[in-house]
Amino acid sequence: MRDEPLDEPLSDEELKLFTQYLHRFANHDVAISLSMEVGHPEHPVYEVFGRDYPPAGDALDYRRPFADRRQVTSQSDINDGG
Repeated sequence: MRDEPLDEPLSDEELKLFTQYLHRFANHDVAISLSMEVGHPEHPVYEVFGRDYPPAGDALDYRRPFADRRQVTSQSDINDGG
């Protein structure tokens, strides 16, 4: 994998690798929960990984990248304000 500068978005290939690593991380390194602060120190992103169920909100609100595992829950159109 290339050593990409931090100020560039991930390429499609990098995003797929990240997702694969994230699945492995979740399966092998998250016992019950894990909270992390990542990203730029002045604009951090807070990540919470957990095995608690149900998750915060509706489980159908969570997206599984690169898979059509979840059903569409909203039929609203972007043009109708919803």
